[in-house]
Parts: sequence; structure tokens; C-alpha cells
Amino acid sequence: MSRYLRAFPIKDKKAGTIAKVFSKVFKEVRPKNIQTDKGSEFYNKTVRSLFKKFNIHHYSTKSEAKCAILERAHKTLQNKMFRVFTHRNSYKYYDILKPLVDSYNHSVHRSHGFAPANVTEADEPLLYKSLYEIDAPVRFRFAVNDVVRISKARKVFRKGYLPGWTEETFVVYKRYPTNPPTYLLQDLSGKEIDGRFYAEELQKIDKSDQDFWAIEKIIRTKGRGPSRQLFVKWVGFDDSFNSWIKAKWLKT
Repeated sequence: MSRYLRAFPIKDKKAGTIAKVFSKVFKEVRPKNIQTDKGSEFYNKTVRSLFKKFNIHHYSTKSEAKCAILERAHKTLQNKMFRVFTHRNSYKYYDILKPLVDSYNHSVHRSHGFAPANVTEADEPLLYKSLYEIDAPVRFRFAVNDVVRISKARKVFRKGYLPGWTEETFVVYKRYPTNPPTYLLQDLSGKEIDGRFYAEELQKIDKSDQDFWAIEKIIRTKGRGPSRQLFVKWVGFDDSFNSWIKAKWLKT
């Protein structure tokens, strides 16, 4: 909650290397929970055993969105580093990493009005209120039964030309007054989708039973003439949605 940053230079992301870094962290602070992405550098026997030893709850969210807090810290640190790189005309960073991290931790953050290094346990109630605006009313962007698409996960530095949203559509099933609000979805067959989604990961669309849906391929046919039918796969949907349609419904 304090946004206190710790950074350690490493040469690789092997299990033993990551475990050593966490061991250094645990000498300074003993967290109750640790959230990471789903990378194998965190989900391995060595690191998991270390978490178990210190009774730390390790978890990852199902959402593929980046961790905004950590990404913002990375950006700030990188900006500081590149100023030094430009001044020294060198990309060597080992000797400046600790001073830059200390500078970050002793600077007042706009998000909560504190310097992370100065935050104490007594500041927690005020800090929480500043960060999460617990008195602010919850404003939902989507309503139950809204039809939405899900944002496609984009990897760092990947320049894509494909659409940023799934072809498959989903229905908002439940809304949760979290901060920020989150949404539970169902696919069009009524199957609940794992995990909750933020509004930024969803795009509302206008789609009704009377609209046309794109066909990826015709798998097989049966019948002749007016009774001819097509077994089709729909664009963006998995094989569980493959279905028979009347040939006369097909529009080209």
C-alpha cells in the first residue's frame, strides 16, 4: 500500500536466482501475500517451498492485464535511469540502481501524498482512504446482460495489427462494487467465465439474435434443395458452438 519499491539486478530468471532475491527481501520485510504473474520463475518447487517456509500466500489473478502499480514504478525508475544513461553515455546501471530506488522511495507520491520510506503502520487508515476513495460512490460502466467483447492480451513490445478485442462475445452476468468495479461474464451458452474483469478490459457492443454472425468454415452439409443444412464453425468461437444452420440463411 505504501508503494515502497525494491529492485535487485539479476542475470537470469532461474528458480534459484529468484529464490535468492526473495530471501533478501524477506530479511527486510515479511509480507503476508505476494502477487506475481503466472511465469514459471515463480511457479516452481524452489520458490514455492520458500513461500511455504515463511507462510506467505502466493497467488496470481486470472486477469491478463498488467499490474498497474508495478508498471508505473517501472516507468518512473526507467525514466530516472535513462537520464543517467544519457548523461554518462553508457547503459551501465548496476552502480546507480540502489541510489535511484532510494530516490523513488523518498519522493512524495501523488497517489497518496506520502514518501513510501516514511509510511508507518499508523498511516494505514489515511493511506487506504486516499488510495481507494472508500467514500466515493461506485459507478458501473456496464449493466447486467450487456453484450461485450474481451480485450486481447498484448505482450510487452509486441506491435500487433490484429484487432484488440475477441471475436467471441460474452454477457455481463454479475457486477461487483469493488474499487474499481469488476464484472463476471458468461459465454452465450450460459457457461461462467473464470475470473473477474475490469471495465477497461471490456468493450460493449450492440448485438442481437437478428444480427448476422461470421462463419469461419463449413464443416459438412446434409440434405438437398430447400432442406439443405450446413454444419458451421463460427469466427472467434470454439468448437462447442459449432452448429447446424439452414443453407438459405447464408449471406455472402
